[in-house]
Amino acid sequence: MKTLVPFVSLTRRGVLSVGLLSVLVTAAGADTLAAAETSEVRQALMTNQHVEVFAKYCLDCHSTDASEAGVDLEGLPLTVSQDIATANMWQKVLNAINSGEMPPEDSEPMTDADKAMFLEALTDQMVIARKILGDSGGVIPLRRLNRREYENTVESLLGVRPDVSSLPDDQVGAGFDTQGASLFFSSDQLENYLETAKAALRLCLIPAEATASKTRRVEPETKQNEAYQKYLDMLLDQYERSLAWQAQDEKPPSEFGILDEYQAKKNLSQYQDWSPQLKEYLQRPETKTGVTLMMTIKAGGYTTVKLPTLFDSAPGKYTIRLRAAHYPGTESRFHYVELSSGYASSKKRVAWRKVTATLDEPEILTFEFDHKPGQREQLWLHQRTHQDRADKNLWTIHQKENGLGTPPGVWIDWAEVSGPEPDLAPTEAAQRILFERPEGVEEDRYAVEVLRRFAVRAFRGTPPDREFLKQLFGHYDANRKAGQTLVEALIDPLAITLSSPQFLYMVEEDREDTRQLSDTELAVRLSYLIWSSQPDDELIRVAMSGQLSDPAMLDQQLTRMLADAQHSHFVRDFVHQWLSMERLGMFQFDGVQFRSFDNATRENAREEIYQLFMHVMHESLPLGDLLKADYVVVNDVMADYYGLDPVQGHEFRKVPLPAGSPRGGLLGTAAVSAMGSDGLRSSPVERGAWVLRHLLNDPPAPAPPNVPQLGRLAGEVLSARELQKAHQEEPQCAQCHRKIDPIGYGLENFDVDGMWRNKEKITTGKARRKKIHQFDISPSGQLPDGTPFASYFELRDAISTRQDDFARGFTEALIAYGLGRPYGFTDQDLADQILSAAKAKNYSVRAFLDAFVHSRSFQSR
Repeated sequence: MKTLVPFVSLTRRGVLSVGLLSVLVTAAGADTLAAAETSEVRQALMTNQHVEVFAKYCLDCHSTDASEAGVDLEGLPLTVSQDIATANMWQKVLNAINSGEMPPEDSEPMTDADKAMFLEALTDQMVIARKILGDSGGVIPLRRLNRREYENTVESLLGVRPDVSSLPDDQVGAGFDTQGASLFFSSDQLENYLETAKAALRLCLIPAEATASKTRRVEPETKQNEAYQKYLDMLLDQYERSLAWQAQDEKPPSEFGILDEYQAKKNLSQYQDWSPQLKEYLQRPETKTGVTLMMTIKAGGYTTVKLPTLFDSAPGKYTIRLRAAHYPGTESRFHYVELSSGYASSKKRVAWRKVTATLDEPEILTFEFDHKPGQREQLWLHQRTHQDRADKNLWTIHQKENGLGTPPGVWIDWAEVSGPEPDLAPTEAAQRILFERPEGVEEDRYAVEVLRRFAVRAFRGTPPDREFLKQLFGHYDANRKAGQTLVEALIDPLAITLSSPQFLYMVEEDREDTRQLSDTELAVRLSYLIWSSQPDDELIRVAMSGQLSDPAMLDQQLTRMLADAQHSHFVRDFVHQWLSMERLGMFQFDGVQFRSFDNATRENAREEIYQLFMHVMHESLPLGDLLKADYVVVNDVMADYYGLDPVQGHEFRKVPLPAGSPRGGLLGTAAVSAMGSDGLRSSPVERGAWVLRHLLNDPPAPAPPNVPQLGRLAGEVLSARELQKAHQEEPQCAQCHRKIDPIGYGLENFDVDGMWRNKEKITTGKARRKKIHQFDISPSGQLPDGTPFASYFELRDAISTRQDDFARGFTEALIAYGLGRPYGFTDQDLADQILSAAKAKNYSVRAFLDAFVHSRSFQSR
C-alpha cells in the first residue's frame, strides 16, 4: 500500500512547488494477519432473540421484496463487525430506532421492553464492532510532527520557540494528537511552515543587538491616585449638574450637559453607589505611598500596576520584584498578587504569589518571566480575578452589603523589573549552526557544510542525499548573488530543510515485512514519547554507536531522559489527553455562585493533576494512588482552596490529609469535579461517563443522535437525580443511563467547583426574583458489576479496588499515544505483557514505560 505525502520540490531559481513523494508503508500481509486474528477474538453479533424483534417491527417494510426507500434489511448479516458496510447499516438502524424515526407512526409501535432490549444489545455490539473494524492490524502509520512536537523540535534546533499560530492545531475529536491518520497535510500548509521557519531562523541567526540589563522601578501611586481622583471628579460633576437640572423647571437638560431624565437619574445613582469606594481609597494613608489592589466598578474593573513594557528587541529572563502587604480580614483569595501579560480581555495568567505580610512589616515577593525573542510583552500586577462579568457582579453584591464594594486584599508599595539576563539558547544554537569557518576553507564550501550539518541534525541523525543538498546550495547561491550577506543567504535553504518531509515527518524505512527499528529510528521514537521532541546529541551518539537497542543501555537512556526537564512534556501532553482535561477550559463558571473558582483556582487545579501524576511517577508509587491516596499534591493556592493547613509557597508538594478527607486521588480534585459540569450545574452523566472511561476502562457507548427533549418537564426545577431518572424513562436512553448515572450520583456531594456540599442548590430567576431551591443528596448507587455503595467514600473505595482495570486503561492509552495510532484488538498481547511486567513492580509508572519501550511493538516497524 502507498501513502502520498506532500513534499517541497526545489529548483535553482528558488521557486517552491508542491509535488508528491510516494512513501511505501508496510501493508503486505496486514489484511491476512488481521483476518486471522479477528477470527480468534469475539465478534460483534446479533442473536436470534434480537432477530425476532427486528423481524417483527422492520422486515414488513424493509425486506428483499418490499425494500421501502431502497432499504433491504432482510439480507443484513448478523455479524455486525463483518465489514465497514455492514456496521454502517447497523448504525443506521440504531440511529433510526433511537430517534423514533422507526418504526413509523402508521406501523405497530415497539413496546418499551422490546425497544430497550434491542437497543441495549445493538449498542453494545456496535462498541465491539468499532473496536474490531477500527483496528490498524498493528500497522504504525507514517505521521508528521503535531504542532506541539514541531514547536519543541524547532526550539531544540534554534533556541527560539516558533510562532505556530498559522499551523494546524491538530486537536483530534477522540484519541491522541499523535495519531498519524489524523495528522493531515495540505499543500497550502507548506508556505505556512516555510514562513514560520524563516521567522524563527531570523530570530536565531540575526538577533537584535543585546540590551544591557537594568532595573526599572514603578511607583504606582501617582498615576493610580490621579486616575481615581479624575474619575471621582467626573462622577461629582455629573452628580452636581444632574441635581442642578432637577432643582429647576425652566431649562432643558441639554443646557446642563445631560441627555435626558434617565441619564440624570443614572448620574445620581452612580455617584451615590461608586464614589464612597473611591473616596475611601484616596483617604487611606497607605495609598499615598503605594496602591491598594481592589475591584472597582469603573472601566478596567480592578486596580492594576502596569509594569515597564518588554520590547521584542530585548529578549531574555526578567525578574519582577514587589514590596507588598495584605489586609487582614478580607477573603483569603484576595491575598494573592496575580501576574498577567497582554492587553484587555486577552490577558494571559502567568503566575500567583501569596502575600503573607501585613502593613506594619511588608515583604518582598519575586516573579520570574522568560521573555521570548521577537515578542512584545506588557506585564501587569493585580488581584486574583475571574476576568469576566462575575467580578463586577460580586462588587455590586458587596457594595449593597457594606456600601463600598469588594474589600481590598493587597497593598503594593513599589514594583521593579530587572533584566534582561540574556537567554543563551539562541546564541548557542546560532554558534552551532554557523560554526567557525576553518582557515583556508572557501565560503561556498563552508555554506555547503553548514547546510549539511544542519540537515543531519534536523533529520534526526540521517544525512541528506546529495541532490537535496545540491538544491539547497542553489538557493543559497542565488541569494548570495542577489546581494544578501552569507547569513541572510542561508536562511531560505535552512527554512526549506525545516519544511521538508524528512523533518516534518517521523520517517521510518519501510519494508515488505515487520522489522526491527534501527537504533537511530528507536532514538527518535523514544525521544518523541518522553520529550515530544527530537533526540539530543547524547541519544543520537548512543544510537549511532549501535548501543541503544541493548536493553541495559536503553534503560540507562530512559532514566536520563526522565530526569531531564523535558520529560514534563510527556506528563502534560499525555495526561491532559488521557484524562480528557480539555473540558476544564470549555465552560465559563458562574463567578457569583462559585466565587473562589476564579482563574487562579482553575489553572492551579489543572496543574494539580499534572503534579500528582508526576509525584506518583517520580516516587515509584503505585498507579492506584491516582484512585485513592492519603495525601494531595498542592501549592498554596490549592491548599487554601481545599481548606487544608497553610502551605507556604507556590511550588507543588505532597501534603498529608486529615482522616475522613474527601480529597486524595483524582476523584477528590477540583479539576475532575469541574470537568463533570457545565459551569452551572454538576452533571452525573458526565461524571459517571468520565469514571467509566478513564478509571474503570469500561467506556459507555456514544450518545445516540437526536436525544429526545423532555418537554413535559419544561419549567420544572429538578434535582440532578430526578433529571437523570427522567432520561431513563426513554428506552433509547435507558440502557446507557442505567450504567452511567449511579456513579455520577456517588459524586454529587461535590459541587460544580469541587467543593463539598450536603445539599444540592439550584438558583432560578434574576436579581430580586432570584430563588434558591435545595435538594437532599442521595449518593448511593452501584457499579456496573453490581458492587453497591452508599456514599462517595464507599464509591471511591470500590473504584480503588479496580486498580487492574485502571492499569489496563492506562496501558491502552500509553500504547495509542506512543505508537501513533488507536489501540486495537491486535494490541491485546502487548497490553498483557506490559501489565504483567508493571504489576510485578507495584504498577509504578516507570514499570509501564520500561515494559513499553522494551516491547517488540515499540521497537519494530
